[in-house]
Amino acid sequence: CSPAAPASPAGDAPSANAAAPTAANASTASGTAAAATGNEGKTMGQVLGAGWLGEEPEIAADQISETQEADIIVCGAGHAGTACARRAAELGAKVIVVEVQPEDTFSALGNDIGHLNSEWQLKRVGIPEYSVVDFMNEYQMYGAGRVQPTLLSQFANRSGEALDWFIDGYTEAEKDELIPLNWPVVDGYNYKKGPFTSYVGTCQFGGSVGMTDAVKRSQEKAKAAGAVFNFGQQAVRLVHNEDGTEVTGVIAKKTGEDSYVQYNGRAVVLSCGDIGSNSAMYNAICRENYELGEYRDCSAMSGRDGSGIAMAMRIGAKVELGTGGDMGSHAFIPLSPMEGVESLWLNKYGKRYCNEAFGGPLLSGCAGARQPGDRAYLIWGSDWEEVFFNQLAGHLAPKEWDSETAAKIATYFENVQGTGAEGDDTSGKFMYCADTVEELCDYMGMEAGVKANAVAAVKKWNEAHDAGEDLEFGRDPETMWPITGGPYYGYVCQKRVGGGSLVATSGLLVTGEQQVQGQGFEPIKGLFACGNTSGGRFTMGYNGIMNGVSIGMCLCLGYTLGEFLATEDIDQYVTLGAGNADIKQSDKGMAGPPMGGGAPGGE
Repeated sequence: CSPAAPASPAGDAPSANAAAPTAANASTASGTAAAATGNEGKTMGQVLGAGWLGEEPEIAADQISETQEADIIVCGAGHAGTACARRAAELGAKVIVVEVQPEDTFSALGNDIGHLNSEWQLKRVGIPEYSVVDFMNEYQMYGAGRVQPTLLSQFANRSGEALDWFIDGYTEAEKDELIPLNWPVVDGYNYKKGPFTSYVGTCQFGGSVGMTDAVKRSQEKAKAAGAVFNFGQQAVRLVHNEDGTEVTGVIAKKTGEDSYVQYNGRAVVLSCGDIGSNSAMYNAICRENYELGEYRDCSAMSGRDGSGIAMAMRIGAKVELGTGGDMGSHAFIPLSPMEGVESLWLNKYGKRYCNEAFGGPLLSGCAGARQPGDRAYLIWGSDWEEVFFNQLAGHLAPKEWDSETAAKIATYFENVQGTGAEGDDTSGKFMYCADTVEELCDYMGMEAGVKANAVAAVKKWNEAHDAGEDLEFGRDPETMWPITGGPYYGYVCQKRVGGGSLVATSGLLVTGEQQVQGQGFEPIKGLFACGNTSGGRFTMGYNGIMNGVSIGMCLCLGYTLGEFLATEDIDQYVTLGAGNADIKQSDKGMAGPPMGGGAPGGE
């Protein structure tokens, strides 16, 4: 910030009615130029982590009780770490895994593994094959072109292979218990909703083999292949050279003891989870969410403290470039008794404010996060089944479209009829029902001006459907189910954004080989990151393009990283390209200011 201007003498005090200096003349008015930050050349940890990152812990040599050697040291035995360790061990690498949880109480988060085109989907369930090209392009739309393209390509092309590998050896009965979400679809279901595709068939572990059991089974397969798992130890410091450009190991502390173990290897993989229980890190890295919540501290439920990310940042590693984010608090998602259905959404003024069907709720809900007020009004007509069964599948949209779910939801609509302004909360949320749109607005507590806007919005919605074109917000008219004929249904949804969610999805900046990047965006030799410790997957927040895409990414990219570390020259990208010829610079190019420059005063 600029230094303060000296106080004016009393006789020179500005008039109370004087205009404030504009941005263009502020420095002139103060008589000083804006001060430079002095941050150029510093690491991201020094700038972004100022005040909370701290220094590496001091560990004396005599505190290290033992040293172990392996090809690959994996920190964290969750979805990504276990997949990486297992795949690398199966391919002949010597692997040691360090996990902070005790083995007897180990648990894994989540239930769903999102993926594309597995044999389980295509042959066992009967889900049609998806285009990986369409998927990659749509995914980049969700990420504003900032998703790491090679990682995205690996997921699009190999996530099905990884899922089949993960469940290899399951009995036929156990495979029968795996639930394909959003399947079956209704007759005539259109998988394409505007520019987006509905990706159904996420694999849910809801039977006798739950997610924790599934990960433990994979750990046992890794052990059978030769991997060693050391539970009850937390990685606390990387072993590295003086300038942080090379990592050769990691030091871990045994739970409840003062002694440490040093693990040396040619590759260290950080798969230690996210930053969900570390508000200081969350607030710095997930800026959009922090600001949307008006600086409310993080309250994510993952319990992971960001220690893996912090270890790397302390030696010069970069983190996600972009807004960062978590699983949902960057968007206001009006979750009705039918979940995140793409009905008509109105703001506190009763005005429609976005294309409600622009991708899943985690994308279309971004507009609502910036709306004034504390609510959204949802309105739909009597054809609720048509609305419900023809949604775009994805996170926070309805997960199950079976007859049992439909019957349950039907009771909500039956019970709310005739309840007037009292509404009905059979679903756990108050719904309202009326014979006219005007009555419905009254029941939902709208004041007169808001009611008038809402009635006009319904009329305009129906006109767009009839015209086959939504000129207001560009919604696919095939998804604008008419709100006519009554009865009419509504729901008032409380707005909540920012402050964290189930899991944070921003981590260390990595290359396409999942190698952690440091100063100059160069890869740090010997250091890799995977899972929620890694960035590059959800650069603009969790996208929910399909249910379970976060765990699916962890599984697939752990699988491909283990393969790379076991079979490739892992140091090749540290030196490759160093001998390239200098770039020729022409003096015949377009004249103008240097990059980043410009004339003063906006001229």
